[in-house]
Amino acid sequence: MTSGITYLQALKTMFLTVNQWVKTLILVLMSAFSLAQDSPQALQEQLQKIAQNIRQLELHLSEDSSNYTLLEEESKQIDKDMGVLHAALRRSLERIESSQRDLQALHDRRLALQQQLTVQTEQFKQQLISAYQFNSHSRWQFILNQQSLQNVGRNSVIYNYLHQAQIEQIEHIQALNQQLQQNQHAVLANQQSQQQLHLQQQEQYELLALARVQKQKAKNALVRLIKENTTAIQDQQQQQRQLAKLLAQLKRQQADANKEVFSQFQGRLNWPVNGSLKNNFGELKISASGVDWTGVSLAAEAGTEIHAIFSGEVVFADWFDHYGWLTIVDHGDNYMSLYAHAEGLYKKTGENVTRGEVIAIVGDSGDTDSPNLYFEIRYEGAPVDPSVWCG
Repeated sequence: MTSGITYLQALKTMFLTVNQWVKTLILVLMSAFSLAQDSPQALQEQLQKIAQNIRQLELHLSEDSSNYTLLEEESKQIDKDMGVLHAALRRSLERIESSQRDLQALHDRRLALQQQLTVQTEQFKQQLISAYQFNSHSRWQFILNQQSLQNVGRNSVIYNYLHQAQIEQIEHIQALNQQLQQNQHAVLANQQSQQQLHLQQQEQYELLALARVQKQKAKNALVRLIKENTTAIQDQQQQQRQLAKLLAQLKRQQADANKEVFSQFQGRLNWPVNGSLKNNFGELKISASGVDWTGVSLAAEAGTEIHAIFSGEVVFADWFDHYGWLTIVDHGDNYMSLYAHAEGLYKKTGENVTRGEVIAIVGDSGDTDSPNLYFEIRYEGAPVDPSVWCG
């Protein structure tokens, strides 16, 4: 019973605490949305607070579930104890009823003996009267007055027999009374003991019944609290998802607002390597094909870092005939840059790069006779002069 009350008190405290958390979370969410348009960073902090509160709710939900399981086990044990005690109560009632029947039997026996005693007392009274009349004459006179010796002997025997019978009747009645009293005392003592045991068992049963009621109340309160916690967690998770979606949207809007456009950086981009210019854009190649250079060739030592000239996505990073190890970056707005003859590639197809990030190192792979970087810029697939963009 005490543990059940303790659980109820604890549950009330937890219930008030959870309600306070819910109110706090609602205020946090409202504050977050009010700051959403002005401060994505503040919004991110509010998201972290909500996530922390959700973890605390989940922790208390786990504790509530454990307490509910414990209460269920205790309730089962109470039910078992009540079942055993109920059977014991029935047995004690049966023993009390049996003692009552024994007392009734002794009472009936006592009445019969009293009736028998009344009859024997009356008989004994008559015998005493006869004895008195007999003793009013001399015993010897009574005997000698008989008409024959045979009558004398017979009357003497009768006298002695009557005297002995009187004594036996008295002793028999006394023995029966004593036996009845002893039996009655024993039965009464047993009945009182059984009644005391029954009262104790009844008290235990009532205590267990009260404890079961308290346990059930605690279980019901826990069920409500678990349900409210679960609903609160689900609501906060939904709000968390909405807030995260809003934050992502704000970040995208901010990124779009701050996004650099390749076409705006004409003449302001850095060359991908620090090296001397070996071939200019549009120069005639010294080869049998006689075609012009569509890019530039920059001489540099092997292992020199190659930097992306602008942010974008790697759309090709692999070996390509004549170009060797080749990387192509898509910068958006139909602009692309190409980096060939590398010794090693640091980026894979599909990865994003930022302006100035190292994407490879200079080498002499492919059709080249010395370490250098072959570099192109293309717009809508057509090559453009890199010197116009880089300086």
